[in-house]
Order: sequence, then C-alpha cells, then structure tokens
Amino acid sequence: MSRAKPPKREPARQEPPREQAEWKYTLKDCMKLGLVANLLFVAFIIICLIYYYIFARKGNYVIPFETIAYTTEALGFALFILAVVRTDKLVRARGLMKVLLPVYIAVEVILMLLEFDLFIPVFPFTYYNGLSQWLIIAHVMFSAGISLSLLQMEPGNKRLQVIVGITCGVILAGMLTAASGARVYTSILINAFAYIFFFAAMHQLLRLEEVQVDCHGDRAEESSFSTTMFTDSPLLTLPPEKRRRTFGQIAKDAARQLSAEEQSVLTDENEQFQYEFGVDDADDDFEDGEDE
Repeated sequence: MSRAKPPKREPARQEPPREQAEWKYTLKDCMKLGLVANLLFVAFIIICLIYYYIFARKGNYVIPFETIAYTTEALGFALFILAVVRTDKLVRARGLMKVLLPVYIAVEVILMLLEFDLFIPVFPFTYYNGLSQWLIIAHVMFSAGISLSLLQMEPGNKRLQVIVGITCGVILAGMLTAASGARVYTSILINAFAYIFFFAAMHQLLRLEEVQVDCHGDRAEESSFSTTMFTDSPLLTLPPEKRRRTFGQIAKDAARQLSAEEQSVLTDENEQFQYEFGVDDADDDFEDGEDE
C-alpha cells in the first residue's frame, strides 16, 4: 500500500514592512512659526497704537492702514494656530499641553475681537470692559498657567525649566499694567514678547540638541556598545597568585645572587676558614718559615 503524501505547507505570508510616515516639518519649524506669529502680533499692536494715537485722534481714518493692521493680526493668528496644530500632531503624549495651547489661542482671539469692537456686533448683549483690573489679572494668571504646561516638552531639563521660568515671569509682569490703568491688550502685547523669547530660545536648544522631545517620525539612533571585559587587556588581567616559598628555594635564590668570589669562598675549605675566622700576621710568618 502506498502512503499518501502529506500536503505541502504553504509558506507563512510575511507582511511588508510598514514605512514610517515622513513628516515634512520638524519641531524646529514649529518653533519658527510660533516666533514669526508673535512678532506679527507685536507689529500689529504697534501699528494700531500709531494709527489710533496719531491718525484717529485727528479724525483721519486711513482704510489702507487699517487693512494692513488687521491683515497682520490675522496672519499672526493663522501662523500661531498652524504652529500649535503641527506641534500637537508632531509631539508624542503631553495631552495637557496639547489641550491648553489651543485654548490659549482661542481666548486671545476673543479678547482681541472684543478690544477692537469686532465681537460685540455679532453678540450685541456682550458686556466688555477692557480697563477692568480683574480682567487683566485673570488674563495674566491664565496665560502664566498655560506657559507652565510647556515644561512637558522635556520634564527635568534644567535649561527648559529656566526658559519657561523666564517666560512665565515676563507674563506675570503684565499685572503691572492693571495698576497703570492700561487696557487688556497691553498684557497681550507682553505675552507676545514672552513667547518671542520662548520660541527663539527653544529653537536654539533644539538646534544645539540640548533638549530632546520625542516626536512622531523620529528615527531611532543606533548606539554601539563595546566592552573590554573579555579582552586580553593588561588592565584587566588578574595579578599572579603569591605562593609560599620554602626554605630551600630561598637558599637557592640567595646563592644565585652571589658573586663568583663569594661562591669560591663558600666552596673552598681553606678560604672558608679564613673568611669565617680570619688569619693574623703570626700565622703568616709561621707558614713562611715552614716553606723555607
């Protein structure tokens, strides 16, 4: 009877390796966007101050000037939103920071719309007082709390802690505007200066690789480790074991170190006698008389 051949096993299907998604931007690019966005905020507020304190007071309303100002503001917010969205997508974990940064942008947009009477026409029942000290203090405390969430970039990094600490300190200095009777957009301007410092310093740290933020798309760096534990290095050789020497070995080693003259004295009986007891002059004369 012929045995049935066992069925051939099909080779296991191997899944093709998944290619890592290539990100077209890095965290340094996000820091650049945030820096440019806050520079545009400063430019917008400076343009507005020049416009309202020079032209608007005299009743001269220049539409192109207003167009440039609001375009600058819109572009600044657009770049800031883009920087935050890209950072949230790029950085792993850090959920608290990812939530608070968009909330901060939303609050800043609402405050700027209220400051320039662009929010009230949409919501006519809204009451807003930009000179309220409590509003300024609440805005400053809120902004400082948001800035502290940036410590999640790399907890424990001393340089990052110093940068965030300076940023938070500059933001808290905005409380002084409440005592001076300034409007809330003055504290927004101070926030812009604080974030200009943060994004510029953070970009420098990333460039120098002094801060490591784990991001999607990062390639694992291969590190080779070597050891000399099993090599014939003289630094790792064990010292020879010390053996106890017998009296005979000590005597042989001492005999090898003697000179030829000393060995002749020890081996010749006559020389050995003279070496041990010495010979006086009378013995020499007696020996000379016998010879005669």
